Amino acid sequence: MTLRDVEWDACVLQPRHDRELEAYVRQQVGAVPSAVPYFTASPWIVRSMASLSYFGAPLVEIDYTLADLVGLVVSQDNSCRYCYGMQRTVMRVHGMPEARIRQIEQNFLEAEIDPSTKLALDFARRISRASPLVTASDADALREAGWRTRAIKELAFQAAHNVFMNRLMTAPAIPIAAVERTADHWALGWVAPFMKLVMRRRWRMSAAAKLRPEQKTGPFAYLSNALDGLPAAAALRTALDAMWESPLLSRRAKALVFAVIARGLGCPLGEREARRLLESTELAPEAIDSILTHLGGAELDPIEAAIVPFARATIRARPAQLQQRTRALLERLRPEVVVETVGVCALANNLGRLGVVAQLE
Repeated sequence: MTLRDVEWDACVLQPRHDRELEAYVRQQVGAVPSAVPYFTASPWIVRSMASLSYFGAPLVEIDYTLADLVGLVVSQDNSCRYCYGMQRTVMRVHGMPEARIRQIEQNFLEAEIDPSTKLALDFARRISRASPLVTASDADALREAGWRTRAIKELAFQAAHNVFMNRLMTAPAIPIAAVERTADHWALGWVAPFMKLVMRRRWRMSAAAKLRPEQKTGPFAYLSNALDGLPAAAALRTALDAMWESPLLSRRAKALVFAVIARGLGCPLGEREARRLLESTELAPEAIDSILTHLGGAELDPIEAAIVPFARATIRARPAQLQQRTRALLERLRPEVVVETVGVCALANNLGRLGVVAQLE
């Protein structure tokens, strides 16, 4: 079965254009992806889509071709038809033959790529699957092949970022028809040189940048601090702070999402941090235990009661199943709250899988 055979529901959200947000994305990325208008109700999501990408957080350790391959493999692993179609288009623009893309899709371990790249893609896919969660020992093969610690961290960040994007696009079933038509369009080869030039002008070389003292605190600081020295660190810190300050969901609701997903992934660091945040809202430890075990509880308000089981489903649900759950969530919550919930769940899935970077010192 190919990714085109994966069931994909009709989109559950209505697009809403926002000139300011679209201008920000265009300035960062060079174009406004078709998905952007579906998330403008929660501005931090739109900004994070751009700022966490390699346009907003330039690569310093791995090359952009590898980052594109990571995007292809992780999107395929998560059955995200939207992201996979986008990634195929990008790779064709950059000159990768269709035959080679299909070879990687079928089995990248047997594809005509160098051994170091195969190791990197296997590591990225393990981060995506999180079954079991990747730990420092999973990076041993990369170290033996000569990978530096910072390069492994940047690779892990790219894999986790693609998980974030996959969850964002999949949960609300962002429309895929135009994306898939573009990826296969006969004229792509003619316009590719121009598109390639535009995209590569957005690739920026960046010197290592240390976090400022005030950027070293905040929710999940252990992750952004572990990336310190990479542009990804400040991008992640900014996204986390913006998510935490967004008013559409309470901080307790957000912490519950992170706790549920960390527990489901088996991420002790993430669960400990989420519990710390929950306890700061005066939710008792025994109540937290009960909620994480039963995905519900009398302590939850109506919004929390709706999003806690939804958050658990975002970890590994197939696209059609997750999209049905998102549609059901819309029957209980306002559309803008559903948008925010999807974004928080996507970021929590990112962070739960990114915990390995804190073990790689």
